[in-house]
Amino acid sequence: MNPWEWFEKNAANFHGELRWNEPLSKHTYYRIGGPAPLMAFPKDISALRWLRGGIETTGVESFILGLGSNLLVSDEGFPGLVIKTSRLDLGIQCIAEEGDSIIIRTGSSVAVSTLLRRAAQEGWSGFECLAGVPGSVGGVVVMNAGTHLGEAQERIHRVGALLMDSDSNREWTRGEMEFEYRRNRFLPGDAIVTWVEWKVRKLEPAFVKKVIDETLERRKSTQPVDYPSCGSVFKNPRESGLRAWQVVDQLGLRGHRIGQAQFAEKHSNFIINLGSARASDVRSLIELAQNRAKAELGVTLEEEVKFLGRFSG
Repeated sequence: MNPWEWFEKNAANFHGELRWNEPLSKHTYYRIGGPAPLMAFPKDISALRWLRGGIETTGVESFILGLGSNLLVSDEGFPGLVIKTSRLDLGIQCIAEEGDSIIIRTGSSVAVSTLLRRAAQEGWSGFECLAGVPGSVGGVVVMNAGTHLGEAQERIHRVGALLMDSDSNREWTRGEMEFEYRRNRFLPGDAIVTWVEWKVRKLEPAFVKKVIDETLERRKSTQPVDYPSCGSVFKNPRESGLRAWQVVDQLGLRGHRIGQAQFAEKHSNFIINLGSARASDVRSLIELAQNRAKAELGVTLEEEVKFLGRFSG
């Protein structure tokens, strides 16, 4: 039996949108990637549970996608179900005050840019460290995103998620969460973040807006924002005493191209899509830098970008 028949026959019970043979290039910041047989846009927890039932019944492979800001999809695409969580929960509200601190609750689907605009309007100080970070709140938690001003873990108060394997909701308090540089160590692999609570301070909106604007301007002046990319390709190899862009520069790869993919001239820890780059071009640049860094400098470059689909080699 065709496993996709279950989803077709039961589509009327799904609260959300289903798209067949959807190009994944439309859903990543890189604008690269082949299609998925089915992409689902669930609107609530019941829709996630419907998808869970379909996965259990059919055995299809699945992947959870946020806004695709940190993802490279192969040119062949992904052969399974892609669950895009951008419509799950878009709420933002202040839910408590604790002395000079406030607790902000956000849905996991809220875009970072939307949260920053609201923070500037309300005077919520603490989100400035996310200025210029692409993606959604859920992705920020998973990746412990941040900038030179700090990391998300410094402000995250509580996290809620649905565990797809067990169909159960789970919450983590601050003391139960563990983070590392650009990763979390507490979320199970089947967890879909549904909401996040942040502990921040209330300050004058003009001050918060100024810090956010200055941080965004700094990033625009130092990063190639005019081209599609996934942001920083490599994590900083901290044990080397170097930053990732310094490693790429020492290898003489700034500006180096393969096809339409290029280590950006403006910031060499970005690989940009010059217009029609293929995933294989980007992957080849990544492997070139990793192999040469290890052989010539003794430095291990670990990817910050995530890969989806089949890549040769």
